[in-house]
Amino acid sequence: MKALVLLTAISLISAPTWGDEENEELDESSIVESSVVESPWSGNAKLGFIFSKTNETSMSTNSGASIIYDKDEWQQKGEFSTYYTKGNEDNDGTNKYNLSYGMKHLINDAWFVYTNSKYEHDLYATYRKQLTIATGFGATLIDEEDKTLNIGAGPGYRFSQRQDFDPDLPGKKEDEVIANAFLEGSSKLNDRFELGGEVRVDYGEENTTTNIKGYLKNQLMAQVSLLLDTEYINNSNVAADSSNSEIYSTISLSYDF
Repeated sequence: MKALVLLTAISLISAPTWGDEENEELDESSIVESSVVESPWSGNAKLGFIFSKTNETSMSTNSGASIIYDKDEWQQKGEFSTYYTKGNEDNDGTNKYNLSYGMKHLINDAWFVYTNSKYEHDLYATYRKQLTIATGFGATLIDEEDKTLNIGAGPGYRFSQRQDFDPDLPGKKEDEVIANAFLEGSSKLNDRFELGGEVRVDYGEENTTTNIKGYLKNQLMAQVSLLLDTEYINNSNVAADSSNSEIYSTISLSYDF
């Protein structure tokens, strides 16, 4: 009898319990989840190309890339884009590129401080070179999983230089203080479609620039999308033989990383 009681006690002590196994599985899964850290870096690259030949040959290309760093209260974004179109004349067509960098510091869920800079180089438009730097305060009006909306305003500085062949002011350089304001937003229509845009105004006594952008993105596969975008630029002060308005509409393939 004593031997039976002793064997029963040993079996109860050594036998594993289901609760212990479940706790071990939970601990292992929590370790795996905690080891997966989302990278603060992301970006994309795009390329579009159009070629036609009838009575005349036409070629148009556009490309761009961006890289984003988003961690905690700091957000940074760098962008590069090019537009090229072959024209019929030596001084006709499009040949320009843009470089931009922006930084945002979140004060709280509603307010942020921003600074951005942009350099533009154009062979044919009124302004061959333009450098714009602006800083100010912004507000987040909407911040949801499928949509965002931000506004901001503040002072800035702009340097510009006209073309050497400008009929009015050849090669003239201008420095001026400006006022900057913007409105930007995006919305995911579903798992595959996303649209967004931005309106930016740089006001100065010599020239006021209004820039309106819009895009529609259709995800084709995991990291590849079809991108349609349009950019409208209006300068209040241009050369006599130039238009105040510029429009760039492109279609390209975009790769996200």
